[in-house]
Amino acid sequence: MEEAGFYYKQVKRLNVPGHVHFLTFSCNDRLPLLTNEVWKTWLGESVRNACNELNYALWAYVFMPEHVHLLVRPRMGTYDISRFLYQVKKPVALRILERLKAERSGLLSKLEVNESGERKYKFWLGGGGYDRNLTSWEAVIHRAEYCHKNPVKRRLVKSIEQWRWSSFRWLVLGSRDGEPLKVDDWVDA
Repeated sequence: MEEAGFYYKQVKRLNVPGHVHFLTFSCNDRLPLLTNEVWKTWLGESVRNACNELNYALWAYVFMPEHVHLLVRPRMGTYDISRFLYQVKKPVALRILERLKAERSGLLSKLEVNESGERKYKFWLGGGGYDRNLTSWEAVIHRAEYCHKNPVKRRLVKSIEQWRWSSFRWLVLGSRDGEPLKVDDWVDA
């Protein structure tokens, strides 16, 4: 799709019962907006709320400074992964933008866009992100490991267990106390 000299990638989403979705979405202009602990907490709340409301299992995740990876499995036969992403991203973006406006933050200028002559602010990068359907346990495990290794690969921490904002400690170490986001059991339903 091309509009006014810009190319927008169309993401084809496949809502197939039984599939696990590996989702990736980024902050606007890939800015490192997810370095604020409060904002990451709000994002975690938004993910958990969307999972609970739409009946999705969260199997793995990592919040990086400028992007997010989620491994989710819808628990019902009919679902819309786009709706899930909307319910994750919109509430946290509105909450953060509201806070920035109240504080008259200079960061707002970096998030400002002009849409049809109207000034708006965008927290998330447009274009739909990345969505890959996973159909095998091997692929699911590989993507969960990819999530967990991401902070080490980026040299944000020296070892996987040091990154607070991933599911590694929950899934692998069995840690429950103080973890920022509850992960669901991996069940083959």
